[in-house]
Amino acid sequence: MSEPLNRSTFPRAPEELLLPTVETVELEQEQTLEAWADAHPHATIALQMVYDRRTILARYCPRCRELRTLREETALVRRRSIGPLLERRRSREMKTALSFLAGNIALIVLAWDPSGAAAQGKPATPGDAPGFAYAAPAFIKELDTRFPAQPPVPPSPPRYGGVLHFPATVRAFDPTAGYRPELALVWDTLTEWEATWYFPEVQRTPVIRKTLATSWEMVDPSTWIFKLRQGVKFHNRPPVNGREMTAEDVKYSYELLKDKAQYSTRAALVKAIQVVDKYTVKFELSMPDPKFYLNVVDSLSPVIVPREAVEAPGGLAENPIGTGAFMLKEFAPGEGALLVRNPNYYLKDKDGRQLPYVDAVRLYFTKDPATDTALFRTRQLDVMRVSTLDVLYALMKTVPEMQLYRVPSFGWGDYGVSMALDKAPYGDVRVRQALSMAINRDVVGEVINRGDAALYGPFPWALAGYTKRADYTSANLGPNYEYNAKKAKELLAAAGYPNGFDMELEWAEFQGWTFNEFVQLVARFFGDVGVRVKLKQLETSTWIAKAAGVQPFSHTLAAFSPIGAGPSFMDWVYLRYHSSFPRTINREGISDPKLDDLLTTWRLDPGEKRPAIQRAIWDHLRKNVYRITTIVPPHYRIAQAYVHAGANPYCWFPGYCSYEAKTAWMTEKAPSRKFEKFAQ
Repeated sequence: MSEPLNRSTFPRAPEELLLPTVETVELEQEQTLEAWADAHPHATIALQMVYDRRTILARYCPRCRELRTLREETALVRRRSIGPLLERRRSREMKTALSFLAGNIALIVLAWDPSGAAAQGKPATPGDAPGFAYAAPAFIKELDTRFPAQPPVPPSPPRYGGVLHFPATVRAFDPTAGYRPELALVWDTLTEWEATWYFPEVQRTPVIRKTLATSWEMVDPSTWIFKLRQGVKFHNRPPVNGREMTAEDVKYSYELLKDKAQYSTRAALVKAIQVVDKYTVKFELSMPDPKFYLNVVDSLSPVIVPREAVEAPGGLAENPIGTGAFMLKEFAPGEGALLVRNPNYYLKDKDGRQLPYVDAVRLYFTKDPATDTALFRTRQLDVMRVSTLDVLYALMKTVPEMQLYRVPSFGWGDYGVSMALDKAPYGDVRVRQALSMAINRDVVGEVINRGDAALYGPFPWALAGYTKRADYTSANLGPNYEYNAKKAKELLAAAGYPNGFDMELEWAEFQGWTFNEFVQLVARFFGDVGVRVKLKQLETSTWIAKAAGVQPFSHTLAAFSPIGAGPSFMDWVYLRYHSSFPRTINREGISDPKLDDLLTTWRLDPGEKRPAIQRAIWDHLRKNVYRITTIVPPHYRIAQAYVHAGANPYCWFPGYCSYEAKTAWMTEKAPSRKFEKFAQ
């Protein structure tokens, strides 16, 4: 049995554990829990008990009918349906604990509205509900102190050698077959985001690293010229055999990949590419864009591939040859992959040392966060993303020396619902507003991540001019983002649905997200205003295809918002909301002439009026609610103590920018690993 939970982290006193507006209820018998919850449908209950010298934390969420317990001996959050649990109340440990503690257990209640206004469907004001519902303040303070958003600069010089392990979900190493961030290990784009070496404090400030392109200039907003780096070689493998990359390869790659869904967001802007000379290409755009250089950054842009490898038997799947820092050595479907260092890689670090530092990268194709955390605990994973505060807390108890990068999200990682706007009733703005008002975002933030989350609107706050965390409020989002069940019912009735309607909500498990909990909450919220939700779980691959717009979704889809790889308004907003773009870019099929006019005005403006136009677009979108957004947790990226420079603000997935593989290095305390083959 491990040591008890740290009481300084989870204090027993209600006033220390939670913000004000709490109610304490004494339990006399087990049934009180269910009875009280049924009488208080808008509350979340937090329970702390001590049994047999073990501290047990529990919460009950009436919305999703789940009882959660955190037991110190496993340090894992267990999620169970409240119904089966109560039927199994003869379970000796829980029954004995509850009876033993009768009259002594404090049931700490987050009463969103003590007067009962919330339960009656009245609007909740910001003062009614704590925006930081159940993130233990002492633990958050500890994270702020130990792991500032601006990480310390790694020691120098770096050490060469070692095999880096991280989780992945890639299905094939073939950029023509589908996008996965891990492909950036093998194939480069013209430029990439600078994140690992200098750790930019403000994510909205674009800082670009020159990779295959060394310079660019705007001839006019519709014409751009890029100069390529000379001497860059493809991997020295047949049939390419290490030949030099040229402008012909850039032209070929863009023309090959422009119609692929995974690259269509960026490639849609390019009308034609002209080879000026061996190391110069000219881009002719389909529309003026004075910031086009931001759209050739990272692996969401077309990667550069050699024609010989594409046209060889088996294509890129059998000939995965690029210019990247690593070369694929072995691919084990369903298990993992092994990549080895490219000895002829063209990039050097900021001090002139050859990249990459590690000898190899081993990917493990994991399917759930529990597997990832188990592998991390046993040092079989070196770098990973943590999905929730619960998991982070548990890992810090068992791997206390680990490194953490924790930063408020620019916009990546939110929880939302996309609606098929071409189907009834989602084309009616009153229905969309009602569905948005039906969701209590404070509860979502508390359930998903113990309150360590920010409200999220139509697009990143910073792009609307809100640059301080204190600005991330419901007041700046407006009434459509405030919980108001009564108003939601009125809007549905006005739209012709006084008795609600039937909805199918599709979702899937996805690495780093807890969509299962989210859809249960959404279904409960929608049900309270008469919308009958049928949940449909998809295979992850099918869900990805629907989230990417490759396949249509039936009614609604639980997903994160369509995202940009970097902090670009063009990427996050213009491409995602303008009606001229297909579903692979504009997921919901948004078609709004007024919105199109605003977006076009923004695109044509040289820059002086853009901030005001961006705020006007924000106001228009929060009024029309074309996509339901709720909360966005911070980014938790962890690394073993023996890994340096493995975390950065942009990489929400392992390999997303390839930074943690390209510039990470390992100390002599790292495990000794072989890399002749994957299964070692």
